[in-house]
Amino acid sequence: MTDASAIRRHTWVGWLISAGVLGLALVLLFYRLGHGSLHDWDEAIYAQVARETLLSDTWTTLSWNGAPFFHKPPLYFWLTAFTYKMIGVSELAARLWPAIFGFGVVVLTFILGIRVHSWVVGAVAALLLLVVDRGYYGHWWNFLSLSRVGMLETALTFWIMAALLIVWEAERRPWLVMFIGLPVGLAVMTKAWAGLLAAAIPLVFWLIAARHRAIDFASWGGGTLLALAVILPWHLWQYAMHGPLFVHEYVGINLTGRLFQAFEGNTGGPLNYVDILRRGFSIWGYLWPLAYLWAVWKAIVQGDRRMKLLLVWITLPLLLFSVAQTKLGWYISMVYPAIALLVALTLAELLTQRLALGLAAAVMFVCCLRLPAAADGSRDVKHFALQAVRSVNPVEPLHVAQEDCAAPPSPHASEKPLLPVGNTRPSLRFYLNRPLICIEAHAIQAGLHPRHTYVVSTRDLWASIAHSGHVVLESHGFILARWD
Repeated sequence: MTDASAIRRHTWVGWLISAGVLGLALVLLFYRLGHGSLHDWDEAIYAQVARETLLSDTWTTLSWNGAPFFHKPPLYFWLTAFTYKMIGVSELAARLWPAIFGFGVVVLTFILGIRVHSWVVGAVAALLLLVVDRGYYGHWWNFLSLSRVGMLETALTFWIMAALLIVWEAERRPWLVMFIGLPVGLAVMTKAWAGLLAAAIPLVFWLIAARHRAIDFASWGGGTLLALAVILPWHLWQYAMHGPLFVHEYVGINLTGRLFQAFEGNTGGPLNYVDILRRGFSIWGYLWPLAYLWAVWKAIVQGDRRMKLLLVWITLPLLLFSVAQTKLGWYISMVYPAIALLVALTLAELLTQRLALGLAAAVMFVCCLRLPAAADGSRDVKHFALQAVRSVNPVEPLHVAQEDCAAPPSPHASEKPLLPVGNTRPSLRFYLNRPLICIEAHAIQAGLHPRHTYVVSTRDLWASIAHSGHVVLESHGFILARWD
């Protein structure tokens, strides 16, 4: 065989394996994506916010249960609302964009693997992102599961990776830095302050690893202006419309509240995220810390820029979210591609590329490959709601009986109060598809409730308020009753 023939054969084999890995990603990401039911809390909340955006045709201010929703920027909800308009409201439409961005992350991981080493590193890293530990198949553990629920994390990770790819390529063409403002702006418009990591990670890497020590202020300044052009219009418009209420919800609760308080009881120890990353990568979760130490040695002793990129990418979010008081498993998902690339690069350099690819494929198919189960976070609510909506006029609101409907009062008395929903499961709001009004059990017992309307209650709570109405429907642990 001639050298030219060997090169062509090697090229075709590489393309075939690469196509197989990306094809596997497509299957695992989209297989039965629309089956099951939405999870409480965030997935169902986001799905309903997007629906209200579509139905109200008010795309500037988001709403939840008819009240302003300031906890997140609008980009993800605009995309989902547009999808609803195209294919209808469903679990598939609510989860489609996270899966699309998830596939985009796999593709960018493959591309970055090629840029820092070879197509083998890209293919191995892409495979590692698809790993599923059978003991931890939950949407807060591994990247594949996170890509199959209606959350913001894969979109944020995609924009961070786009910014990193721009900075990496800007090493040879510094003028490219001016375009970093686009993914940074879109990251902030996806997940507010967390989106600033799309600027922080590339900037820190540039400062410690760039060959050109002098900062190109013109290019970075152009990137800053581009980011501000994407970020400012919506934020300034919200402040002009809602004033201090927007600042309180968007900054006071969504940023400082999560940094300095354990929001909604979600807390953990200093090594909380290290444990989550171990679970998220199955067997590789025990090996990546060793690869991290090897990368530190390579970065310090040899000045390896590739390792500096991956170390900054992993370390900065880990430190930030470990210090924050609120800890949720998916917060750290932006480092999954970096860990996958780090392990792939380590295997390729300590072994041969062929052995690295063979080992990753063998481990994948022996222990870590699994067709996704349908995400089914609120099966009981969905089945009850599908029956209940046939019994109630579509425009009639429903009362939901709760032990406690207390909600934090608005600090601005002049603002329209939020509709009280108490601890009502967000999936009820989505599947019942009508405004829900929370009412406390003691008020029902005292007869302080509207007449000639419907109430939804759990079976357990109904025992204490049953005298107030007659049962219309009982299903899956819920009661629909009519108050006379």
